Amino acid sequence: MITGPHHPPPALPALPRLPSFTVHPLGVLVQLLTGGLRAFVEGARRSVGAVLHTYLFGTFDAGHPAAMIPFTAGSAVSSLNRLVTAAATALAVAVFLIACVRSVTSHSLDVSHTLQVVVPRLLAAVLLMHASLPLIQLAINLNNALALVFVGHGAVNPASLPWAAPMSGPALRTAGDNLFLLLFTAVMVVGLAILVLAYVVRYTLLAVLCVAAPLAALLHVLPETSGYARQWLRLFSVTLFMQATQLLVLRVAVALAFDRRQSLVAVIYALATLYLMLKVPGALNVAAHWETSATGAGKRVGRAARRLVALEAGSG
Repeated sequence: MITGPHHPPPALPALPRLPSFTVHPLGVLVQLLTGGLRAFVEGARRSVGAVLHTYLFGTFDAGHPAAMIPFTAGSAVSSLNRLVTAAATALAVAVFLIACVRSVTSHSLDVSHTLQVVVPRLLAAVLLMHASLPLIQLAINLNNALALVFVGHGAVNPASLPWAAPMSGPALRTAGDNLFLLLFTAVMVVGLAILVLAYVVRYTLLAVLCVAAPLAALLHVLPETSGYARQWLRLFSVTLFMQATQLLVLRVAVALAFDRRQSLVAVIYALATLYLMLKVPGALNVAAHWETSATGAGKRVGRAARRLVALEAGSG
């Protein structure tokens, strides 16, 4: 059998070489973390800035922050205060009857239970009940005036705050993949969120204290309940004037700022400022308790001296 010339089979085309990938798990994790932190700081900058501008620089009606409506002009606060005032006025009659019965049946040497002391206190309490909202607004106006002085006619504005530069868009782009710096910036954002929460709680607590002011005035009449009235006054003072004190701390921080770039020093300086501002309410509370303790000690010494004089007069 005669066959033709042998032809080799055609060669198969060469397959393209697949590109080789080198995956570094740690590098991927760093990229994910830095991207997430930048997005977190970028989103928080817009929301936190607006809330701080509403609550930080003055105490006004939060429903209309741009109009700067007085705090006590809100319909909810004023209407509830009038309701509590009516209830406290009715209770004042009961307090007067209790004082009358006690003055007849008691043989104690303590003059704080006599009608000569209770009746003037009761009349003053009724006057304070019906004038509680204007008096509270005067105190709020004093706080706003102090805040305006410490702000310094624009010296403290949203662009000059210690945390404004590290949270800005150009600063975040400059940070790049600096995970360490972005972590400190994220901690700063958490501190700002705590500061915002503190101011929302402060606003709500001020509203509650304004509504309860007539009851606090009535509690000051009887010696047994006057301690609760002092607690109301201390809580109101700390809650109200913490804003002016924090703005004073912020003014000093703005004046001393020496690095406004996205650097570790700037972030740590902003963290230190936030820490001091968050410590202000506790410091004011401690100071108020110290004053109350000193006043109470003075009263106890005075009562002991009066008893000693009375005993000596009786023995003589």
